[in-house]
Amino acid sequence: MSLRLRVVFAIAVVLITGALVGTALAGWQARGVLREELVAALAGGRQTVSGDFEALSRSDDPARDLTRLVRAFDGNRHLVASLTDADGREVAISHPIPADAAPAWFAGLFRPLVPPVRLAPPVAGFSALTLTPIYANDVAGVWAEFIALIGVLAGAFLLGALLVWLTVGRALRPLSDFSAAFLRIGSGDYGAKVREAGPLELVRLGRGVNDMTARLAAMQAKTHALEEQLRTLQDEERADLARDLHDEIGPHLFAANVDAAMARRLISEGKPGEALAQVEAISEAVAHMQRLVRDILGRLRPTELIELGLAAAIDELVAFWRARHPAIAFKVSAPEDAALPMSEAARETLYRVVQEGLNNAVRHGRPSRIEIEIGGHQGGEVFARISDDGAGGETPARTGFGLIGMRERVAAVRGRLTITPGAEGWTILARLPAETTPEADAA
Repeated sequence: MSLRLRVVFAIAVVLITGALVGTALAGWQARGVLREELVAALAGGRQTVSGDFEALSRSDDPARDLTRLVRAFDGNRHLVASLTDADGREVAISHPIPADAAPAWFAGLFRPLVPPVRLAPPVAGFSALTLTPIYANDVAGVWAEFIALIGVLAGAFLLGALLVWLTVGRALRPLSDFSAAFLRIGSGDYGAKVREAGPLELVRLGRGVNDMTARLAAMQAKTHALEEQLRTLQDEERADLARDLHDEIGPHLFAANVDAAMARRLISEGKPGEALAQVEAISEAVAHMQRLVRDILGRLRPTELIELGLAAAIDELVAFWRARHPAIAFKVSAPEDAALPMSEAARETLYRVVQEGLNNAVRHGRPSRIEIEIGGHQGGEVFARISDDGAGGETPARTGFGLIGMRERVAAVRGRLTITPGAEGWTILARLPAETTPEADAA
């Protein structure tokens, strides 16, 4: 059943219940009024008959006057008068006003329990003059009023149901827009909008839905941008790895191959001493390539971070860049992990922030000094600060993929990242809780 039908049905139940209760109360009151009228009519009839009985003693024909007394009740709507002789035979009876009879079930509900009144006439040969209350006429009147009331209530109910149907339908019309919008949102179309119309509650709901779709669309666009940035970063990383393999390992492999060929030739010529020198050169080249491979693996996955701790891993990073840029003065302040306990997710995030900060400073800032500080604050926070004296100002490198990646990493563990320009260079500060959630550790 639709919401519209449910609302109309609920209101109809309330209206019908109210009408039934009201009709029952009105019927109960009508039954009481009818009984009071019949009792009053009996009292009046009894008083009339008693007065006429006193006048019969002066009548020249009491039997005739007694019959006329019964006929005097003709046309009465509440009483029937009947006269019986000494043998119990009915010798005279009045004729009340005829009326359309109400249904038997209705008459049974409204029939009052008012007993008839028997009076003994002061005339020989007659046993009783009986006054019997008549409820048929009054019940017929109540039945007519009841039918009219039912008609009025039925008309009011139908009109009210129609008005409720139209009003509720108009008020709930925006729900169809909401349903269509939610279907589009569920299928991934975040451009869906709904009309902000109808009752105040639905207007607020529509505004909330539109705000939600706008935020979802912005998040989707941001996700697509981050996916594109991730692909770009992966391509850059692959290019860096390919360049390192080509520029660093490739020549040493070539040299080792040449030395091996030379050693083989010298051995075949019976010159083992010279061949041994070639073998030692091969060993040195292999050792150098092992160090290069270790450096590359450290960039991909910092094993020192797992095996030795955060301070050692940062020292390895600094050593990597110091070997390639000896003119830069590096200053590192990082306590041992035991002195600064933190979760694995926090440790990994601080390491990546320092790694990316060093990459940006060395590659794009042309600094002469870089300072790295790792520490903790009261309240369960840890921080990483990277500052340099390189080129200041807003540059694409400072707002590029690397810093976006840092922001995403820090936000994933509920931290904060600030990037502040100074008189010379920049300062990157990451603050994050030392104990992160299991979801952040999994991420």
